[in-house]
Parts: sequence; structure tokens; C-alpha cells
Amino acid sequence: MSGVSNFFTDLNPEDKRTNIISTVSAPLWSNGVTNLNDSSTGFYTSSVQSGSSGNYYYDVYDKAGTDSTREVQFAVAYGHRDGKGSLSTSVGNNPTKAIYSQFRNIAIQNPNSNTQFNFNANGESSTNYLADDIWVININRARYREKMDPGNWELHLSGSTLGSGISVMGQKLKLIDDSGATADSTIRDSQRVFNVVSGSISSGTSVTPEAHTAVLQTAIDSAGSYGYFYPELGVIVLNANAISSSTGLSLPRSTDSNDNSAQTLWTAIEGGNFFQARREEQIKSSHYFCRVESGQYNWSQNPTYYTGSNGNLTNPTFIQNPKSYITTVGLYNDNNELLAVAKLSQPLLKSQDREAVIKVRLDF
Repeated sequence: MSGVSNFFTDLNPEDKRTNIISTVSAPLWSNGVTNLNDSSTGFYTSSVQSGSSGNYYYDVYDKAGTDSTREVQFAVAYGHRDGKGSLSTSVGNNPTKAIYSQFRNIAIQNPNSNTQFNFNANGESSTNYLADDIWVININRARYREKMDPGNWELHLSGSTLGSGISVMGQKLKLIDDSGATADSTIRDSQRVFNVVSGSISSGTSVTPEAHTAVLQTAIDSAGSYGYFYPELGVIVLNANAISSSTGLSLPRSTDSNDNSAQTLWTAIEGGNFFQARREEQIKSSHYFCRVESGQYNWSQNPTYYTGSNGNLTNPTFIQNPKSYITTVGLYNDNNELLAVAKLSQPLLKSQDREAVIKVRLDF
């Protein structure tokens, strides 16, 4: 120790480890819920969502509208490059056109007004599948915080028809990402992109490259891959044509008419009754090793330590063999101002025959 007083013990440089970064995975949804379904929470929209925003997207809540504690979990939207499926506006920027343009600008590098989503499985198919329309699932930022955890989400969609080769359980299309099958992070660290494929986390459909390739080919042979997953954005962009072809979900694509296709996706999610997901974030920590030597902190200022008006020790044996229990560690700055307090899980006996090293961790 570089210095010891009656109340404070200095920390030496070797007692400090700062800027330690660790990755933590946790349930994505509110209140630590891993899976949104009937047994835990559910999928609810708001009857009071304004008509203007309802033309663009639907917020999905974890609880019914009568519950004041409910929170937005994610939003669903439908976008069309030419604005089909929504009412025309005076400036020609239909709601569905605005949605398509918004997510094109967010998800695609260096786009222009003519750029389309190409669902060719990130270039794994030699055939281009340029899509005029998309469905989008946009996770609420408060839910995913830093990023979603790749390989740890699974979504079920219900539909009227499901094609051969599709992973089916009770007539539901099950979707996951292929992060377990691809070694490519090309995919820029700041905005990684993974394919959306059919499968389940439990069966590990996307764990091997062979299964990954087969499952992609099923989708590519018909209408392109199922979509793309952007973990840092908390966004899943679905190929509306491929999803519709596999599930039978209706896509009228009307001109100057509100088809309410965002609600079609919400209905499929509600019917699927399964959306499991986790988030991932990096936490920066500092560790402080507080060393308590044999002659330190063997006395206590607790009133029960003394008795009578003369301040005699309650236990006379403490005169020759003082003992105390450490319950709390305080970290102070050079001005002796308290900055942080750490509580031990249980009191630690301290005497002249005992020394201790207490590690205090601060997470930021």
C-alpha cells in the first residue's frame, strides 16, 4: 500500500484494471422475456394509433391496450418502390413508397432513387431478384439497445399455404438468420448483413453451410431469398414476394388504394405466435482490487461494538484480538469524496489472522 490512514487505503496502479470489454447476451423483449407468445405476453396493436402513422407502420405491443405498463416491442411496415398498396398523395410520395425509400437508404450502401433490394442471398445466387416491395420488422431501439444477437432469433409466420421444402410446424413458416453457417462478415462490422432462411434454432437448420445452401436454394428457385437481417440496425427486411409465395399471404399491390399490407404481416406474426430473440451489447468494466492486510480494518464504528457511557468494548476479548465484519467497500477520489459503493453478498470476517482481497467491478 502506498498510504494508509485510519479510514482510507490508497490503491496502487497494479490494483486497477480499466477498460475491460465483455460481450453480454440478454433477452430482447421487455421485462426479460425471451419469447413473445400467448404464454408470456403477446402481439397487440393500438386502436388509437393515428391514422397518418397507421398508413405507414403498426407498432406492436407486448400487452393489451388496457394495460398501462405495456411497451412497444417492434413495428411492422410494408414498402413498395412505386407506392402501390397505399393512397396517393399530392407530392406523389405515397406511404409505401416512403417506407421503401427509408429502408433502402438505411440498409443499402450508396443507394439512389432507382436502387432496389436484390434478394439474391447476398450474391450467393447468380440470378438477381430485384424486389419492388418489402415487409419490414423494425425492433424498438429500447429493446435491442446496441444490437440484436445474430443466431438467436426465430420468427414464426402463419399462412394459408406453405410450399414443399419449407420448414413447417403446424402450417407455420419458421425463419432464422444464417449467421451460424457463414464465415463472411462482409459485411461491414458497423452494419453486418445475414440472410433470412427457413429453419429453427433448436434444430440448427442454419448451422452447417450445406443446410444453409439447400435452404436458400429452395427460396431462390421461386422468388429469391426470404430477406436480410441487420443486427446493428435491429431490422429484418423480408422479401414480400418470397414470403407471400411460401405462405399465401395476400399482396394486392393496388394503385391509389390502402391495402393495409402492414397489418397482413402483423396478422401472420400473431398467428405464428412465436418471436424469440436476444440482444447483444458490449459492456466496459473497471476492476479494483482492494487489499486488506492483517492489521487493517479490525475495528468497527458500529454502535453495537461498544457499551456503556465509557465506550467499553462489548466483547472484552476484542482488546487483544479485535474482529470486525466487512460488509461494504467505498471508492473515493483524492478529495475523499465518495464515488461508488460496493456491497458484499455476505459479511466477511476480518481479524489480525485474516487478510482479504476484495474485487470491486464497475460496469459502464
